Amino acid sequence: MSIDMHPETAAAIRAELAAIGTRHSGLQRRQRRSRLVASVAGIAAVAVTTSAAALVAAGLPGTTTTAAIGATTTVTRTGPALVDIGRAPDSADAVVVEIRCRNHIGMVTVPTVGDGGSGRSCREGGSLRVVDGRLPAAGTTTVSIEASPGTRWTASLRYASAVTSEWGVNAHGETYGVENATGHPDLVPGRTDDGRRGWVRWDEAAVADDVDVYETDGVTVIGRSTATVAPEVPLDQGLVDELRSVRTATPTPGVTR
Repeated sequence: MSIDMHPETAAAIRAELAAIGTRHSGLQRRQRRSRLVASVAGIAAVAVTTSAAALVAAGLPGTTTTAAIGATTTVTRTGPALVDIGRAPDSADAVVVEIRCRNHIGMVTVPTVGDGGSGRSCREGGSLRVVDGRLPAAGTTTVSIEASPGTRWTASLRYASAVTSEWGVNAHGETYGVENATGHPDLVPGRTDDGRRGWVRWDEAAVADDVDVYETDGVTVIGRSTATVAPEVPLDQGLVDELRSVRTATPTPGVTR
C-alpha cells in the first residue's frame, strides 16, 4: 500500500480514518477531489493525503517534470536512517528516491518538497518511487528516510532538477491546471459522469459529492461529476500502528556510499 501524507497526519490518523464514510471526514473530501483528477490523469487516488507528485498529470498546466542529475547513492538499512548523498548541484530542486521493501514489516516514508511526505506500507512488499523528495537541509548533505524500527529497505537516491509549467488563466482571471508544490489552481481536471473531460472548481470538489464540470472558462457547464464513496471503510489498525512507529523512530547516521 502506497500513501502520501503530511507530517501532521500521524497525530490525527485514528480520528480521520474513523470518520471515513461521513461528511466529517476531511480525508473523504480529499479522496473525492483526488478521484476527479485521477479520472483524467489515469493515476491512483492516494490513501491518506495528496502531495504535489501524486497529482501531476503529463501535459496539463502546472505539471512538474524532473530530470535526474549527478551520481546515484544506494544504501540498504533497517529502520530510520540519514543517507549522505553528497553536495547538491546548483541546479538541484529535488531528490528522486526509489525504495524497495526488503521484508514485510512496518512502513517507510520519504519527506517531499512542500513539507509533505510519500510512504509505503511494507506488509505486502513492493517499491516506492518519489520524484519530489526534499533536498538536504541547508549546510548538510543528508536525506532522512523515515521507517518503522523493524522495516528493512534498499533506497537509491539521486538529485534532480525540476521544471513546473504555468497554470492556465481564463478570461475571468481564474487559474486552471493541476496541484503542485506552489498550491492549487481554481479549476482542476475532472470528468463528467458520461466520460467527458473538463474542469471542476477546487473548493466545490472538496466538499460536494456532485459538482459541475466546466470548460476552461469556468462558466460553460458540460456535465456533472458524481463521486461515490463506500459508506463504511474499515479502520486499518495496522496502518495506524505503522504511522505511529515511523513518527516515533529516530534516524541514525550510519551510511554506506
